[in-house]
Amino acid sequence: MNASTGAVLRTLLGPDLRATRTLPLLGAGMVGVAGTACPALFSAHVQPGAAAVLLRIATVLTAIGLACLLDDPAARTTVVVPVSRWLRSGLRMAVGLLAFGLWWGASASLARLGVAADARQSFPVGGLAVEAATLAVGTLALALFGVRRSAQGAGSLIAAPALTLLVTAALFLPDGLELFPIPGDPAWSDATLRWAVLLVVALVGCAAQLRDGPRVRRTSPVAAPSPASAGRAVR
Repeated sequence: MNASTGAVLRTLLGPDLRATRTLPLLGAGMVGVAGTACPALFSAHVQPGAAAVLLRIATVLTAIGLACLLDDPAARTTVVVPVSRWLRSGLRMAVGLLAFGLWWGASASLARLGVAADARQSFPVGGLAVEAATLAVGTLALALFGVRRSAQGAGSLIAAPALTLLVTAALFLPDGLELFPIPGDPAWSDATLRWAVLLVVALVGCAAQLRDGPRVRRTSPVAAPSPASAGRAVR
């Protein structure tokens, strides 16, 4: 990135972030934190399995809020911009992932705090973090796809339902392919490995769509009337 592009990017940073739909992510993060805080708040210490369910629900909710960050209703009318759209989308994704990580970290800390003291050490924060990262990056990949395919540039209209359907389908996977085992289940390590593979796939999907510019329909220019035809029109 040269100096002029950096200056333009700094100029666009504030307006672009102000135009970003941050309220869904903010609201979803707050709901997720509130839900995971309930056991600790009411001293209702639960087992790691129950705490993991609460954290997973919070993760999915926050990921749905994350999908709204890439909504760009002006995508079809702002094809020519001082910086490439992949740079603007990448900026929004970076800010969104940072916010997602902060919300998830708060939810995970509260969920672990709500686990009974004798079982707290067995709460698998690492494995759940891999799940969360995969869901976040996968949601962004779906949102990028939605922005490119939606006439309104509303990627969340595709990403949010798709994420919900995929997570619901994952709950019914057969033994040996499950993605949401309870902590302590012998299949936990294999499930974490599957999540790691899915994370790589999601990262590749994001990179491919960021590299590909938006598909814009080119229209042929209207030919100017010749002097002869203009003269005939006057006569």
